[in-house]
Amino acid sequence: MASVADLTALPKSRAHTENGPTTTKSSEQDATAYHGDTSTLENPDFEHPDQLESSGPKYNKNIEELVIVCCHAIFHPDVEAPDFPTHNPHDEGNWHLAPFQKSDPATGKPGEHETFLAHVQASLDIMTTGPNATWKEDVPWNQDSTILIFSGGVTKQNLTPLSEARSYYHAALAQELSQGHIGGGRAHQMYSKGRILLEEHATDSLQNLVFSILLFRQTIGRYPKNIRVITHAFKSKRFLELHAPAIHWPKDRIQMQGLDPVMSSAEIESTLQGEEKFGYTPWKQDPLGTGEVLSGKRMQRGWKDEQATKLTDGLEESVKKLLSGKASEELPWAQMPKREVKTPTGPPPLRY
Repeated sequence: MASVADLTALPKSRAHTENGPTTTKSSEQDATAYHGDTSTLENPDFEHPDQLESSGPKYNKNIEELVIVCCHAIFHPDVEAPDFPTHNPHDEGNWHLAPFQKSDPATGKPGEHETFLAHVQASLDIMTTGPNATWKEDVPWNQDSTILIFSGGVTKQNLTPLSEARSYYHAALAQELSQGHIGGGRAHQMYSKGRILLEEHATDSLQNLVFSILLFRQTIGRYPKNIRVITHAFKSKRFLELHAPAIHWPKDRIQMQGLDPVMSSAEIESTLQGEEKFGYTPWKQDPLGTGEVLSGKRMQRGWKDEQATKLTDGLEESVKKLLSGKASEELPWAQMPKREVKTPTGPPPLRY
C-alpha cells in the first residue's frame, strides 16, 4: 500500500467549474513525479462524474449480465476533500459501522469493513480479470457484457446523507488510491464509462435484488439475463430459496458469491442461528416484506413508499404491482427460457 507521504503528493479532488474541470501545472508535476510519465495517468485531476442515467445507444445489445454488491455500511470520508486520498479504507474509523460490525480487541475480531472491502474487490475482479474479462483502458466501454451495481440506500440519515451505494464506490476509489492508482484506477474508469451504477434506495436484501434489476432496466433498456449477488455467504439461502422465488426470478439465472466476516466456530454457529431466526424465517413468513416486522425495518432505515413510483416509472404494470406487494408470473423476467447447460465430459472434478 502506498504510504501517507506518497498519497499526500497526489493530485487532489476539485469541484467542476462552469467551463469544466481545470488542470493545474502543479498537479501535472506531482503526477509526473509519481509515475514518471503523464501519458500513463488515469484521471489526473481525480474528478468524479455524475452517474450516467440515460439508456439507449450508449449501451449495446451485449449488456446482459448483472453483478450486485449488497452494501452494509457507509465509508464516510468526503470524496471531494483535498485530503481524500489519505483516508485508508482499511481504517475502521473511516466507516459508520453498527456495534456488531466493529472490531473487538478482546477477542481479536476484526471490523467487518474488511469484509465489505472484500465484496468490493471481488466485484471489481469479476469485471476486470479472468479469461472472459474484456475490460482494458483502451477498449470501448460498450463492448462488455456486464454491469456492476452497488446497492444500498441512505440508511443512516442521522449521521450522513450519503447512501451506502455511493460510499462503497468511494471506498473502491480509496482502495485503488491506496494501491497507487492515483486517478481512482479501474473503479473510476468503469464508473465514468457507465459500467458501475449506484442503486441508492434499497433498505434490505430483497430491495437490493429488485431495485438493482429495475435500475439495470431503467439504464440499459432491458432486463438482465443473469445475476450474480455478492454478499455474506450465510445469506445465500435467503436469496436463492426465498428472494428469487418470491419475485419469480428463474432459479437457474441467479448465483451467489458469499464472503463472510472472519469468525470463530462459536461465532459461525451464532451467526447461522441468528440468520435463521432474524433473517431467513421472517422472509419465509413474509416473502415480499410487506408485513409489520419487515416493512417496519424498512421505514426505520429511511424507506418511503412513494419512492416506488419513481423506481417503476415507465415499467410494466406487473412490476409496479410487485413494489406494492403483489408478485405474479406476468413479471417480464418470469418466462425467461432456461439457460443451456453443457453436459460435462470426463470424470467429475474432485471436491474436498
